[in-house]
Amino acid sequence: MWIATLDLDPKRALVTSLLGRFWRGAYFSSFAPLQVQNLPRRPLPAPDWVRVRNRLAGICGSDLPLIAADVDPRVAAALAGQQLYPGHEVVGEVIEVGDAVQTLQVGDIVVLQYAPHCLTLGVPTPCRACAAGDYNLCERAYQPGPAQIGSGWSEEMLVHERQLFRLPASPEKPGEPLLSDEQAVMLEPTAVALHAVLRCPPQPHERVLIIGAGTIGLLTLQVVRALVPDAVVGVMARHAFQVERATRLGAAHIIYPQDRYREVARVTGAELVSGPLGQPILLGGYDVIYDTVGRSQTLQDALRWTRAGGTVVLVGRSLHRLHLDLTPVWSREVNLIGSQTHGQEYWPPDQPNRSSTFAVACELIAQGLLAPEQLITHRFALSDYRHALSTAMRRAQTRAIKVIFDYALQPALVVPNVRASRMRRRQAAPAALHLPHAAPSAPATTGSLSQISPQGDSESFGPSPSRGASSLSHNATNRSSRSLKLSKEEQELAPGPSSEHADDL
Repeated sequence: MWIATLDLDPKRALVTSLLGRFWRGAYFSSFAPLQVQNLPRRPLPAPDWVRVRNRLAGICGSDLPLIAADVDPRVAAALAGQQLYPGHEVVGEVIEVGDAVQTLQVGDIVVLQYAPHCLTLGVPTPCRACAAGDYNLCERAYQPGPAQIGSGWSEEMLVHERQLFRLPASPEKPGEPLLSDEQAVMLEPTAVALHAVLRCPPQPHERVLIIGAGTIGLLTLQVVRALVPDAVVGVMARHAFQVERATRLGAAHIIYPQDRYREVARVTGAELVSGPLGQPILLGGYDVIYDTVGRSQTLQDALRWTRAGGTVVLVGRSLHRLHLDLTPVWSREVNLIGSQTHGQEYWPPDQPNRSSTFAVACELIAQGLLAPEQLITHRFALSDYRHALSTAMRRAQTRAIKVIFDYALQPALVVPNVRASRMRRRQAAPAALHLPHAAPSAPATTGSLSQISPQGDSESFGPSPSRGASSLSHNATNRSSRSLKLSKEEQELAPGPSSEHADDL
């Protein structure tokens, strides 16, 4: 099966980081942290584990710095020397269950929800966070135990049953899941945005700013508009296509990076104060700011754009040390709180009951209050991972928001492989990316050619007997929408993803 790994060995990371500043092909070389290989299938490591055949998997903004080895070992010390499986945004079908599995069965449609935690590792006495159901804050995640095999960027993944969220059944369509595959693959980033907003929900008519207009920023905008429709929400965006998308989703105003302090003062009615040598600050400003970028500059700006007693929610993450002035925290009593992925929420907000963020997000999507699938702009086969990642890294040119791997596009291999026990039935489609007249005989452009593995072994592909005209249409779609050629990408001199804010975390 095809499987992607990330080996953050310090030597690999250093060489890739240095070469990547001048040669983007370094990210896909044999010495890079990212390796994509075709390996034999492995048995379930424990009786309470399951095997999932993946359908769709997303590329998250937090994946890109790891691929480019753009990390500070002083911050990401726990990752150094570890082999990781990238792809935490994934929906798939359970195709094998262990003898001790109690909550899942073959045929269930599931989404990866949690990383390993106390319950999956068999810790006799769970940590305080896991005992409260906040598995995202587990204090013993690095304890020895059965290791997860594969993740979203793999044809299959082997995980503990408690790491998965089973999609509820649709009440209108018996036997079908409540969400489409496109909605389900966006469930994890939607939960991230929802958790961030519920960390500090704005009040009606309050002024809100979302810094960053990538996937998480735009989903945060959707969540605020759904939960507090009377809030006045602005978005800080870098690219014209992000401005267009944010405006369509209901942003009341856009803040541009140029002359941003004066623009924030104008929009909020705050007074801009700036000394000859001091950092400018506003007297007044936004009530709540969600920073989905998480870099030193954006966080420093957020603290100075928040009114006295207001709140900044740090959503974006940086694997570098932050250098900033925290003066507004004490001089203006600005609250700075963090948001770590997703967990348990008081839902409804005025009730004492807690539900997983995934369950709440699933409910809001099913009710039509959120439409995360609209943010999917590109899809590729896993064998075309270089084009997929280059598209995500160069979103200023490709206009990418959410790039996903679609395993219906994956060509059949000449080695034995396990396919789905039933055809995928999509309930909804993302934004149109289709050619009006795709010839059925057109050659597949995603993974249709001989693919050279990082070790130099050649794998040949043939047509999949299970795919019909729809898959050919998707392949033709990728051919038309792809704006980059691999040979050009690998040879051109271009900075790595660290040069663009990872605002689609």
